[in-house]
Amino acid sequence: MISRIASLLFAAAFAAVATAGEQVATYRGEGEAARFFDQYDNDGYSLAVASGAGGSIELSVRVSDSPLASRAPFPTGLPRDAALPRAPDRDLFVQTAVRGAVSQAGAVEGILSSLAALVRYDPDRVRRQDPAAVFAGRQANCVGLSELAVDLLRRAGIRARTVQGVLKGRPGTTGYDPDIGGAYHRWIEVHYPDRGFVFSDPSASVNGVDARYLPFGRRALSRPRALFVDSLTFSGELAYEPLRAGGTTLRVRASAR
Repeated sequence: MISRIASLLFAAAFAAVATAGEQVATYRGEGEAARFFDQYDNDGYSLAVASGAGGSIELSVRVSDSPLASRAPFPTGLPRDAALPRAPDRDLFVQTAVRGAVSQAGAVEGILSSLAALVRYDPDRVRRQDPAAVFAGRQANCVGLSELAVDLLRRAGIRARTVQGVLKGRPGTTGYDPDIGGAYHRWIEVHYPDRGFVFSDPSASVNGVDARYLPFGRRALSRPRALFVDSLTFSGELAYEPLRAGGTTLRVRASAR
């Protein structure tokens, strides 16, 4: 009986993996700043870097939309980050956003969807992008959205950090740079104690991204110079559920139940 149950569980797990959507993409990086790319792995995302012809590098991205298999509870049991400045308004916002959440994945979704409904994306690079200014002004670019998202998550006892990198896109999209075929971008990673780090983009997605995202393996103190990124191949689709949050639609990676 036990072996039959184990077989059924294995078959169910195999079926879930077999039916998961996947995106695979390859890119070529050139220039001095290509050194910022390195092997990068977290839950649902992998970036492999290999040497290419003429001193270039080849970037291979693989993304899966298989459900986030985290059983991390909420509250997390971790104290609020002691380094955070006092901000009763943001603390109250977090308390409202996570109300009713019993899993960390649910709390992350509550915070990021509430943030997306509160703050309007604005590409202005002159505007202040620190958490206090963004929360008060209700407008931010990707830097400000990510900084505020991390601030709010940490207030909920959830470990998170920002990520720098490239988001591939089409000509005419916000911040498009023809040298990289996209825009320099900022998003976040959230740490789940049983799964490790997981990508989210506060302007676009929760608990997952797609194969257009190319994270830097090291921090850049200023915008990289002499970086060229060409798209080579791109295939596959991801089935993320849409979630309307104010004027923004987020793509949400499912959580395993």
